[in-house]
Amino acid sequence: MARIPVAFIDPLIGDLGAPPHSINYLNDVEDKVVKGLREEFPGIDFPIHHVRDMSDAEEFLKSEEGAVGYLVVVLNSIVGLLDPILMSGKPVVVIGEAYSGAGETLLGSLHPGRRVITIFTRNPAGREAISRVKYLLALDKLRNSKVLFIVSPSTKSHVTWQFPLSTDLYSVFRSINAIAGVMPIIIDAEEFRLKYFNRVNEDEARIVADKWLRGAESIKEPDLNEVINSAKLYLAMREAAREMGVNAVAVDCIVLYNTGLLRAWPCLGYMQLWYDGIIPICEADAYSMVPILIGKYLLGRNGFVVNVGMDSETGEFIYHHCYAPTNPHGGDKPETSYIITTAHLGSKHASIHVKLPTNEKVTVVGFNPEERQLYIHVSHASMNEYRAEACSTKLVAKGNVEKVVGSWRRRSGWHRVVLYGDNGKELKEFAALLGLTIIDENGEGLLDSVGDKELPGNVY
Repeated sequence: MARIPVAFIDPLIGDLGAPPHSINYLNDVEDKVVKGLREEFPGIDFPIHHVRDMSDAEEFLKSEEGAVGYLVVVLNSIVGLLDPILMSGKPVVVIGEAYSGAGETLLGSLHPGRRVITIFTRNPAGREAISRVKYLLALDKLRNSKVLFIVSPSTKSHVTWQFPLSTDLYSVFRSINAIAGVMPIIIDAEEFRLKYFNRVNEDEARIVADKWLRGAESIKEPDLNEVINSAKLYLAMREAAREMGVNAVAVDCIVLYNTGLLRAWPCLGYMQLWYDGIIPICEADAYSMVPILIGKYLLGRNGFVVNVGMDSETGEFIYHHCYAPTNPHGGDKPETSYIITTAHLGSKHASIHVKLPTNEKVTVVGFNPEERQLYIHVSHASMNEYRAEACSTKLVAKGNVEKVVGSWRRRSGWHRVVLYGDNGKELKEFAALLGLTIIDENGEGLLDSVGDKELPGNVY
């Protein structure tokens, strides 16, 4: 059960007023907040604390130091009781009552570097305010996530041992764990093949492959043995995930297939894993893993990795990869059709072209743990394109290509994660709890934080 401590900053004397009237008011508001929390988030443990002087603040922090973060409801100003909680380094969601709680909330949250998101409201017990708890619950899920990375033996050695001059591959898992709390579980492909892939029942794999083939809108894959191999890989991934207790699976597919360490593509299996409650991560991309997990835990969306193609003449993005979920809005049933096909001019097998939903906005997210940055641009999905070049799934979206290109950071890589909906506001608030800077790739006029050079893109 998730546990979110709640601290009411409620000294009896302050901007609000004084006893006996303040006592009745505070008791009434606090009862409504607690009732609203338990109705909105059943099954979540909300231990309640009252912070009325500095010793209360100290006791609160001491008793709840193991929590993922805090919900603080400021009902009376201005004694400075919020400061020690915000200075604890924990992520904090603050609900500031619009009159008497505003001063404490405003001044406490202005310090740079604090992991805090705030809402000011006349109705602290209202759904709009209480719903902010979703950020802490998503953070709790993120902190408790385990992701299985299936990689080559040499890659496992690189990521397991953090060498003294560690950068990129050597340090990425440490950086991500420090920021997001996600725990990587690393297995080399030879061990995975012997322990899971080679033990898959061939008849069971054929049943899965037949289900995929019958469910496809059309089949343009000439080698059906590749589909059966993908079914074997799916069953092996599912078994490994369940046995090892992980939330997600990431296969370093291109390297493993091309070196012969694992002669099966995971694309079809990735499509299926969503329905098993297992989150797939393309190409074992640890950077993209974080936006995908955030998308699922915070937004309820099934995100997917893409390469970002651009057409400056038409003002279009082409988000393409060899897999996408058939339930991108996060439901438990397919919402779109797919074609089983080859890709990359026929050189890659057992790919899928998913006819993704169109005529709605998508938020496209990148992550750079080394610079603690989250990159976002929003575009409007307009159509799907089926062509032999490059990857098989191609979602075309209208947007400001020139601004996004001008805002792109080299260190952000090429991959992005597509999440359905316009989710910029929620991602901005969640990033604050992780201590990340948001870079809006749709914008312009960012002042570089390490110098005076003007760069395109807005920073939040």
